[in-house]
Amino acid sequence: MNEKSTLVSPEHVLMDSGANSKTAIISEIAALLTSIDPDQAMEVIMERERLGSTGIGHGIAIPHGRLPELNEPVVAVARHAKGVDFDAIDTQPVHIIVLLLAPDNADKTHLELLAHLARILQQAHVREAIMKASSPEAVAALFPALPAKQTA
Repeated sequence: MNEKSTLVSPEHVLMDSGANSKTAIISEIAALLTSIDPDQAMEVIMERERLGSTGIGHGIAIPHGRLPELNEPVVAVARHAKGVDFDAIDTQPVHIIVLLLAPDNADKTHLELLAHLARILQQAHVREAIMKASSPEAVAALFPALPAKQTA
């Protein structure tokens, strides 16, 4: 992964989704990823959703999957003011969706990023800041990159 200060670029932030279903909002997010085939992204994400919802509670979902042609992970964020049914574990509507796509051969990075995103989103002040943000740049700034690995 290149040295970026944030995991999310402003171009990958959907400020106000009007989607009325899990599939529709995932499709909207996939459309933001212009360098990726949105149909293929949808296929891997929905395949993962069939195994169990990625709605983790507190109004958050982290749909994720792996694509062979990716060179580095891609993260995108959508905000939904009303909330959408995501079959979340707490049965509550989801307002913040963070989509993660990782290269096929990046198992460790995929899992590290999932854990990192979950840690960020478990913080109530971060969720509130996402919902109150007035720009894609403000949302993107709330997702710091993974800390660099320390080498001995």
